[in-house]
Amino acid sequence: MSETPDYPHDLSQETVVPVEGLKEFLTKLFVKKGMFAAEARIVVSRLVEADLRGIQSHGCRMVPQYLRAMDDGHIDPRGQVLKITSTPAMAVLDGGRSMGHLAATKGMQLAIEMAKSVGTGTVAVKNSQHFGAASVYTLMAVQAGMIGYCTTNTAHATVAPYGSRSAGTANNAFSWGAPVRSGPPFVLDMAVAVSSWGKIFAEKFYGGEIPPGWAYDANGQPTTEPAAAKVLLPAAGARGYGLAVLSSILAGTLVGGKMPIHKTRGVEAEGSEHFFYVLDLTKFTEPDAYYSEMDKAFADLRALPPAPGFDKVRIPGEMEAERFAQWSVTGIPLHRAPLEQLAELAAKHDLAVPWSV
Repeated sequence: MSETPDYPHDLSQETVVPVEGLKEFLTKLFVKKGMFAAEARIVVSRLVEADLRGIQSHGCRMVPQYLRAMDDGHIDPRGQVLKITSTPAMAVLDGGRSMGHLAATKGMQLAIEMAKSVGTGTVAVKNSQHFGAASVYTLMAVQAGMIGYCTTNTAHATVAPYGSRSAGTANNAFSWGAPVRSGPPFVLDMAVAVSSWGKIFAEKFYGGEIPPGWAYDANGQPTTEPAAAKVLLPAAGARGYGLAVLSSILAGTLVGGKMPIHKTRGVEAEGSEHFFYVLDLTKFTEPDAYYSEMDKAFADLRALPPAPGFDKVRIPGEMEAERFAQWSVTGIPLHRAPLEQLAELAAKHDLAVPWSV
């Protein structure tokens, strides 16, 4: 039992998809829509990494939505990411309405380069799009031996401020990541509401219900029906509300964007902003001291007795790392409903899918 339920899984409703085949297929699909192959591969890497970590709401299931946004003119498949302002420790990028995963990858790469040089790097991105799972970007910093943070702005308000039943803030995602010497790194990836909307939609796919206290319906009444959910509650009450506002300041008004309460359309039509922050730990302390304390502390945390209903104590990000390691070898179990949508797109563009239909 868990206070925050995981994404649902049911092998009878899923198909296991080979990782490399999925990457190749998605890359070809994006190229068919006009993306350059090199940029498509960057986007696909971020998408499939989310699926490999079990964040199914932000993986390949989003592809049909992105392609519709390209058809509608909201996403430019060949949009260019340009540097607008920069100093040795910060920069502002214009995402060019390109795929958000592309702009976000370049934003985090630049923040890492700055941190290597001066100890810290901060990059804000405007005029971008939905960037998927936040943790895939903080992991880029972790893999460079650094501490990373990111957050993103979204579309119109869908989360109730603390003390209200009406939507006033957005379900911004944010993530922190920190490296360790051995074992999975620390990776916190969360929404500012009690759940991501993707988890709500996943329960709808699988025919499940959402826990009480998660959502209100169109009339402001509590609901456990995924299809009826219109407004989510903030995580931990006032704390989630505060994080929602802060995320929209850092990834929003800081670069001239709007707060969610002033947005009226979906994320593709409104666009999105992102914020990346990286620390080179070697500029702050002796690396051996840092890694020794991290390893000892994490070992001691894992050694604590688990509470009833839990099998063991895990470090944030550990469960996702376990999935990544397993599914990289065995393939990714994905619900057949989104795979059917992808198969329809494949037929439309004369492409073969790498799974059994």
